[in-house]
Amino acid sequence: MATFQAFVVRGTTGPVVTLHAGVDFAGYFWTTTSRSAAKVNALRHDPVAAVLSRKHDSWMLRAGRAVVVDPARPCDAIRELPVFTLAGTALALIAAVYPEQLVGYAADGASTPKAWRLHKRVLIAVRHDDELSWTDDGTITHQTARFRPDGNPRDRPDRLPRTATTVHDERGASPLDVDGSCWLGLDSDAGPVVLPGRWNASRSVVRVNSAVLTAMDSWLPGRACVTIDSSDAARPSDKAGIIARGEATPGRTRSGTSSIVVDVDAISTWSGFRTGVIAA
Repeated sequence: MATFQAFVVRGTTGPVVTLHAGVDFAGYFWTTTSRSAAKVNALRHDPVAAVLSRKHDSWMLRAGRAVVVDPARPCDAIRELPVFTLAGTALALIAAVYPEQLVGYAADGASTPKAWRLHKRVLIAVRHDDELSWTDDGTITHQTARFRPDGNPRDRPDRLPRTATTVHDERGASPLDVDGSCWLGLDSDAGPVVLPGRWNASRSVVRVNSAVLTAMDSWLPGRACVTIDSSDAARPSDKAGIIARGEATPGRTRSGTSSIVVDVDAISTWSGFRTGVIAA
């Protein structure tokens, strides 16, 4: 099964990371989602995004202007005309690379909500305006202008409230009580970014590579999200995950690893077609 990519947009309360089945084609990253998805509305208001892909023993982050290709709203993509001529081929490539996902949707059949069905989906294209590549040990192998920080710390814009709460469900157990790999979404001057991390539940800390974090030149302190996602299953009804949102503060740096403390104020969850939000 082909691997998914971590896709980040700038939502109303900060960055939001989700995993997507997508392909690189003709200078764009292409993926699909439901027309009613929150990320679609986010991109219509702020058309910038970034995509993180795994390449053998290295990582590649591509960032740039994003376009939503929606048959119901064709005028929205006029500002990026090449996507019209490329969209059909891109959609065919996605189907060719991820055939098991199509089979999974077919297997769920009538249980699939209307908003998730194929005729209710849109295509998203993210232009490759800037790139950042690094190896597993954090060695930066390629970076374009956006990812060449000047060394000065970036303060976050004072447009979002700071909160410092611990979120629990009705049984008193936190959905973030399990350590493991995660995706950390941050914001920056040029747009949202995402990098792989390791979640430490007891400390509410994400550990990331220091060199990569520096290259991204993100706003810290600032809003962040921690996404823990299980998208390996082919059937949508078998997928599950959480997105925890909150305020991120830089912590200790040791042996090339930086700790980012996240004060979580809300958690979105999904299990198959069931979704929920736990708010402070």
